[in-house]
This record gives sequence, C-alpha cells and structure tokens, in this order.
Amino acid sequence: MKWKDLVYQAIIDHCNKKGSRTFSLRNFLDDKIYFFSSLKPNNRHIEEKVRQQLQFLRDSKLINFLDYTGNYTLVASDLLDYEKREVQHIDLSKEKPDRREYIIETYVRKAKWVKMAKQILGYYCIFKNCRNTFIQEDGTPYIEVHHIIPLCHGGEDSMWNLSVLCAHHHRMAHFANKSVKERVQKFLLKEVALRIK
Repeated sequence: MKWKDLVYQAIIDHCNKKGSRTFSLRNFLDDKIYFFSSLKPNNRHIEEKVRQQLQFLRDSKLINFLDYTGNYTLVASDLLDYEKREVQHIDLSKEKPDRREYIIETYVRKAKWVKMAKQILGYYCIFKNCRNTFIQEDGTPYIEVHHIIPLCHGGEDSMWNLSVLCAHHHRMAHFANKSVKERVQKFLLKEVALRIK
C-alpha cells in the first residue's frame, strides 16, 4: 500500500475512534506512530513522512488544514462508522420529518480577521456602485466578511482571501451558478489585492 493511502486509512480509523472528523496532528501521530513504525520499520523519519502525506491529502482535497495549531478535518465524502449508523436511522418515508438534533463541525472564522478585513477594506460592499449596505441600529453600516476561496476548499483566514460584501453580493458569491461564482471570485481576488497593497 502506498504511503498516501496508508495515512488516509489511518486518518479514517483515527476519526472513527474519536467519533469526529476533526483531529490534531499531535493526537493523530501519538495514536498511529507505532502502527506506521511497525509497517515501515526501515523508515527513520516517520513523522516527517506522515506530515508530507498530510500535505498530499490536503492537495487532493481529502483533508483540510483548519488553522495554524495543527488541526485538520476529514472532508472526503467517505462516511465514518458513526455517520453510517446515523444514516441508517433516518426514515425518509414519513410525511412529517422527525426532529433530530445533530452536532456538526464547521469552519470557525477568527474574529480578529473579520475586524481587520473591515478596518482595511471598509464597511461598504466591495462591488462598485453597490447601494445595498444599510445602517444598523447602532449607527454602523451592516457588512459581511466573505472568504473568497472557502475554508472548506483550501482557502485561508488571511487578508488576501477576505472581502467585504453586502448580504446580496455575499449570497451571490455562494449560491449563484458556477460561471457567476467564478467571475465573482476572480473579481474579488483582484480587487482585494489592489486594496491591500
């Protein structure tokens, strides 16, 4: 088995044990170092090899790097064991759906980046001549901070990847058809790059 496949299977096993798609590099290595060492006894640089494979898995969009503290999340479409069990209990044949509570993992934007984006890019929609920004009760303009390349697609919490948009243009960036979304993304990357120089 190739190293990349070996590490990917070990991640799935680790996430199944934890019951969570999010894991830290340190916990993953602590859990799996003996496993890798026993399969590859001649490799004296197991940790470095695993880190390299994590990057390959990230490039293949099977995992995402969540932050700068060594946390990852499994984003591949493979269902984990606990997810398979949950799906088996969902009955779609009933007229009225059962109400169920789920705890989901999501990407958490850092508040400091939101504040910095507004300070640098302003409090009005980045689209020229947009008049959709409105004033809130506290007297401040309402503006939404948008990740141009979503975190779940490898984007980062960095100024180059943040823009300020009105609610309308923010929804357009997320939910328009593919060609519009691509044009919006291209425009935002260019406009933000000009503004932060």
